[in-house]
Order: sequence, then C-alpha cells, then structure tokens
Amino acid sequence: MTLESKAKEEIKIDADYLIPLFGLSPKLGPIADWGLSIDKNAIEVDTRDYSTGVERIYAIGDINTYPGKLKLILCGFHEAAIMMHSAFKYVYPDQKLSFKYTTVNGVNTF
Repeated sequence: MTLESKAKEEIKIDADYLIPLFGLSPKLGPIADWGLSIDKNAIEVDTRDYSTGVERIYAIGDINTYPGKLKLILCGFHEAAIMMHSAFKYVYPDQKLSFKYTTVNGVNTF
C-alpha cells in the first residue's frame, strides 16, 4: 500500500488490507471471521488503545464494545485519536510521535 505524507512523499507500507469504514450500520460481515473477540455483534477492545485481541487490528466507533461504552460520534473521534497513537508505531517504527494540539499551538484560522 502506498500513502502520501503531508510533505507529498510516498510511503510504502506492507499490508494485506486497509479498511477505513464510516457507516451508520455496525454490521461485522466478513470481519466476524477474523478471530476477534465479539460480544453482541460488537468487537471487544482494550480501551488503552482500542486494539482488538489480534495484533495490528483496532476497532473504533460503534463497531466496538467495552465496559461503559457510549455510542456517540464524539466517542468515536476520541477513540480514533487514542488508537492512532498506538498505530503510529507500526506505520513509523523509527519515529517518535510529536503530538500537537490546538490549545498549545493555536489555530490561525479562527
């Protein structure tokens, strides 16, 4: 798979699949056969990074479940930010994550 960085550089990543999904119906389909831990048609995750029991597979949004889960779009955005911190080490194994956020760096467009 080839991705493009913000600097317009091509980055090649060995992957069988990249499945970014945005949907309104959390149906597992073929994912149900991937050996994931499933509870009531939702994928169980570790809330430290929203990883599943299968290495390098994450589940965020309405498709996942954990104690106290709220099915709100806001929660999905939160889960995505936490998950990306964990996935970063697989995509860029030799780089340190430099996390930036608007309350420190400001947003010039406002």
